[in-house]
Amino acid sequence: MSLLLLSACEGETFIFYGESDNWAVHYEVEKSDNCQPTSGYIKFIGKQPIPLNIEYAISDSSGDVPLEDNGTFTLPNGCTNATEDSKIEAIIKWDNQSEAIPLPIHSK
Repeated sequence: MSLLLLSACEGETFIFYGESDNWAVHYEVEKSDNCQPTSGYIKFIGKQPIPLNIEYAISDSSGDVPLEDNGTFTLPNGCTNATEDSKIEAIIKWDNQSEAIPLPIHSK
């Protein structure tokens, strides 16, 4: 019985997703009492060679990071104040280029 109660207390996850001609961004926010735990990825989907490094900013997370060989960067787990009603945008800079990608809520 206590297992059922624990599973009922698990947080709900909100998925924010957006794409541009060059990038796909998947950002997850888990509803929680304290901080809202986050995870996700940024993936290069453009036609030019994969950049070696990017600079990114999403909600409360940012950095200057290398991409993996497949063009993906896995976002570090973090915390945010974002909710399902938040307007979230990813800003990605690479090779003297920059894009702002809106991340509407994709699913609950």
